[in-house]
Amino acid sequence: MPRYNPFDFEKLAAQVVRQRKHAFDLNADIPWQVPIDYTRFLLPLDSDAIAFPGAAPEQRLALSQLMGLIINSTIAEMESVIHVLRHDAWTKPLRAYPANPEMWELGDLFFEEENKHALVFNRYNRLFCEQAGLDPEQVDRLLPKAFGSWFLHAIRANARSGGTAFWWVVASVEEVSLELFRQIQKDKNGVEPLYLTVHKRHAEEEARHHNYAFLMLELLSQKNVGLAQRLRRKTDLLFAQVFSTGWVLSELHRIFEVKGMRSDHPFYETLAGCLPLFDKVPLSTLLQKLFVSAPYVGLVLNTKNHKKTHQLSQTLGMLSAPFPEPALNETLLNENAA
Repeated sequence: MPRYNPFDFEKLAAQVVRQRKHAFDLNADIPWQVPIDYTRFLLPLDSDAIAFPGAAPEQRLALSQLMGLIINSTIAEMESVIHVLRHDAWTKPLRAYPANPEMWELGDLFFEEENKHALVFNRYNRLFCEQAGLDPEQVDRLLPKAFGSWFLHAIRANARSGGTAFWWVVASVEEVSLELFRQIQKDKNGVEPLYLTVHKRHAEEEARHHNYAFLMLELLSQKNVGLAQRLRRKTDLLFAQVFSTGWVLSELHRIFEVKGMRSDHPFYETLAGCLPLFDKVPLSTLLQKLFVSAPYVGLVLNTKNHKKTHQLSQTLGMLSAPFPEPALNETLLNENAA
């Protein structure tokens, strides 16, 4: 793969101009006034509905909507956490390993845009809940939380010790966001319109700035450090994979919260009715689905889906977890479900 050059100030300056020119406005460029059509899917599902084979049409709709809210919340959490780690993972390294001013300016834009994206996804989730008659705080119990998690503590500790795990996580998340939109767009005529618009705006900005994590990884890899730190950095990707994968798996377990909520709203009742389908899936089959074939979840969990990140890790000689080869199932809308 072409190597990213954090010292090519002309290209970086042009990227700054491009990002500023095409940036979307949180309020003016998304039609928040258009009612959400909560009778529509948020995410097209595969024939097994991720891990709920045999789900009825109304169950597939509820699972699609919950998974869509989970994806929004996951991206928002990760992009909010970025700011918590800004000093340790970005400011300190750039001060220690000086680069050109354009790397600083691009970094400022990167953090600014990620904060905006978190606001966008959280706003959509809140509107969806309000218009569907759901208590946002109650739905929040089903959604992932990165703040205060052991995942955040581990990544912060790694950054403070001079590690690069944070940037490997960011690189993977950026790739996931772009691939996620490609999957959603395949069924763009059937997906809830505002959901599609939000992800389209997000993907457009991600495409313009997704290289920043790779620029930081290249910059940090080129700096002279002691043998011990150089050897330890070879494990940073593996460190990031272990903690990010563990966090995602633990947060997916929140769906079982609906057992105690089923009488509060038909949405929860429908979701709770899906749980027996999940319980019938053998553990070995479930793990195979989650890491190999399940759309969205497999895309997040299995870093072999993150092609650019995987290629750079091989170029830099990073240790990596032995994930299986992915084979994501095709997604389809409910009316086409087998």
